[in-house]
Amino acid sequence: MPYELRDLAPAVEYAGRHPEAGFALLRALEAGLRPGFAAIVDEPERATGLMLVHRPDWRGRGPLVTHIQLDAEAAAAALRMLAWIPPGAQVRITTYRPWLHDLAQGVLESARTAQYVLCVMEEPQFRGDPRADLAVEIGVDALRRSGELPALEVGDSDRLFGVMRDGRVVSCAALGAPENGYAAVRYLFTQPEERRRGHGTAALAAAVRAGLQAGCKVLCRVPAAELWLLDLVTRLGFSPVCREWSAEGRARR
Repeated sequence: MPYELRDLAPAVEYAGRHPEAGFALLRALEAGLRPGFAAIVDEPERATGLMLVHRPDWRGRGPLVTHIQLDAEAAAAALRMLAWIPPGAQVRITTYRPWLHDLAQGVLESARTAQYVLCVMEEPQFRGDPRADLAVEIGVDALRRSGELPALEVGDSDRLFGVMRDGRVVSCAALGAPENGYAAVRYLFTQPEERRRGHGTAALAAAVRAGLQAGCKVLCRVPAAELWLLDLVTRLGFSPVCREWSAEGRARR
């Protein structure tokens, strides 16, 4: 029977025992108990599985998707916790082991899946790239003029860094708002005709530098299929810390 925690100590203890998932789980636990968040274990005395639930903000825009982070030592514990999900609920389940990803897909209808490598950098690791000076901080209006904004997911609090040419953005990266001592960076795009000239590296390096200057550790979530991007971030000084698999769909009825 899944058990919702009122004290996060068993969840923190579980995350500490499982380094392959612990980094991501501990980051989610750092903010503590809060509205819309629940930490669920299969057994409160000695948890063999942990499920973190992030319910959507009903006041926000877009689809109402409940984000679930799941880790477990064995399939039985995972299945007991997955049974907590109401039938028909729209969810995104993030896991940190391939066999758990397969299990999560089995409880969802028409699941869309993705795999990421989570990478982190602290200030001493940064291998500054001289091309970073090519990039400048830009506003959303510059992206609109380049015709890029409709295709991008740019948050209201993102800072954007790009290389400009003739008033047009030729490459761009985003720096998210700091959260619990981390700032996330995302490579957004390089115009096709400008690739292989270092402009993407320049934009991303500028975003990383700004995050480090703000006193944060910098986080980058790289699609596992984008090996060239993983190579780029490791050359800048990022270290891979874990893999994430996600599956999104409706829970089977």
